[in-house]
Amino acid sequence: MDIKLMDYWQLRKIAAGLIPRQTLLTMELGDQYKQQQKGRKSNYHQYNLAEAGLVKLERVLNEEGLQSFVEVSLRAQSCPMPLNIDTWDGLKCPIGCKYCFAGYFRQSLYTSFFDNGKTMGLRHCDPLVVNAALDKLMAHRGEPLSGNDEVVNAVRAGIPMRFGIRFEDFIHAEEKTGVSLAILQHLQHYSYPVMINTKSDLPGRGPYLEALANNKGKAAVHFTLISSDDEFLKKMEPNAPTFHARLEAARRLTERGVRVVARIEPWMIFLVDEKEKVDEYIGWIKEAGIQHLTFDSYSYSANSRGLAQNFKRIGMDWDRMFTLSSESQGLSSLLLGKFMQYFRDQGLKCSTFDQGNVATNDDWICCSVGDWFENFNWGSGVIALKLIQQNGLKPTRWSDFERLVISKGGWLSTNLRKEVQLLWNGEGDAAWPLYWGSCIEPYGSDQDGLVWRWVEGQDFRHDLLTDIIRVQPPVPTV
Repeated sequence: MDIKLMDYWQLRKIAAGLIPRQTLLTMELGDQYKQQQKGRKSNYHQYNLAEAGLVKLERVLNEEGLQSFVEVSLRAQSCPMPLNIDTWDGLKCPIGCKYCFAGYFRQSLYTSFFDNGKTMGLRHCDPLVVNAALDKLMAHRGEPLSGNDEVVNAVRAGIPMRFGIRFEDFIHAEEKTGVSLAILQHLQHYSYPVMINTKSDLPGRGPYLEALANNKGKAAVHFTLISSDDEFLKKMEPNAPTFHARLEAARRLTERGVRVVARIEPWMIFLVDEKEKVDEYIGWIKEAGIQHLTFDSYSYSANSRGLAQNFKRIGMDWDRMFTLSSESQGLSSLLLGKFMQYFRDQGLKCSTFDQGNVATNDDWICCSVGDWFENFNWGSGVIALKLIQQNGLKPTRWSDFERLVISKGGWLSTNLRKEVQLLWNGEGDAAWPLYWGSCIEPYGSDQDGLVWRWVEGQDFRHDLLTDIIRVQPPVPTV
C-alpha cells in the first residue's frame, strides 16, 4: 500500500474505515446551542471611604460603538496578512452559522468580564473617527520600517487591510448604515489595498463593488463557500445568502478585476466532500471566474460541547468529522493536502494555513493572494516554510530567512522577530510550529539554531497513516 500514490478518494475510503460514522444521530428540536453566559455579580457595591458611601462596581461594554479599528493580529508570527480592521461587532452574529466557534467564544468572553454583555446587540465603529485615524496612518505609507509600532510598520509596508476576521462586516445592517462602505471608499481614495472575508453578497453590489473595483491599490474578496449544496448550507448557515447569490457577487467582482478567492474553511470531511458534489462545486466556481481557493480544517480550539450539539441537532456527525479534521492533525493534514490536489488537477490554484501543506501552496502565502498584492508580512512562519521548500535539499539557515525578510522591507517589530525565531527552532506557540511542515527535516544547527531542508516525498504524515493502518486495519464500509 503506497499512500504517496493514492488520491483523495482512496484515502477518504481508508479514513472512513478507521473512524466509522455514528449509527445514531438524534434530530433535537430547539435553537442553536446557547453558550453558558456566566455573567458578573449584579448590583455589586463596595464601600468607598473617600466618598463615605457605597459605590456600584461594574464593567460595561460600550453598546453604542466599537472602539478598536485596526490592529496587527496576535498570530502575526505565522500570518502573512495580519493587518485587521474591525467595523462591526456583537454578542451574536446575525448569520448564525452552526459551525462558528468565534461566536461561541465571544459570548463566553463578553458575559464573563462585562456586566452588560448579555444585553449587547450589534455595534459598529464610527467611520469618521476611523477615517481620521487612517489619515494619520497613511502619512507613514512608503516610509522605511523602523521602531516597534507594528500597525504603523504594516502601513509603511502597504500590507492590505483585512475586513471580516472577528465578525461579519457586511451584514444586512451594514447596507443601511454604510459603515464599512465609508471606510472602503476612504481606503480607495488612498489606493490602499484591501482584503475582505465574508459570507455576504454585498461586496459584489452597488457602491461596494465600485469601491473595490476602482481601488488602484487592488482588492481581494474571500467568499466563504464551503459547499454548493443549498440544503446543507441552509442548515449550517441559516441566515447567509445562498451559494448562488454569493457566486453571482463573485462573478461581478471578477469581471471588474477584483481577485476572488473561494474559502473552504472549515473543510468538513464526510459532510461536504462527496465526489459528485465536489465536481459540481468546481464547475460552478470556475463558471463564475474563480480560479483560486484557500482551505483550512477546524481549529482544534473549536472542540466544544456547544458546537457538537449544534451539529447533532441537524443530524450531522460532529464527532467523526472533528476527529478526522482536527484531533488527528497529521492524518487531517494529509487528507486535506490530497483534497486540495484534486482541485489543482482541475486547473485551480490552492493554498492553506495548515502547516503540513503550507510548503506546497501555489504562491507565497496561505490566502491565495501572494501573486496579487505587492506586499505582505514576509517575517512570518508561513514564509519560512515556503522558503525551506523552495531551497529543497540546500540547507536553509535562519540567516537565509532573515536576509529574505530584510530584502523585502524588514520585520514589523523586534518582538515579532523573536517569536518567529522561536517557531524556527521548534519553540514558542505550539499551534504553528515549523516542524509540522511536510517533507522538512532538521539538518544540523548553527549559532542561530536549527538548519532545515526539504526532502520531497519524505513525509511524516505518510508514515503516520501507515503505522495507524498496521495497528488498526480499516473496518470495511458500505
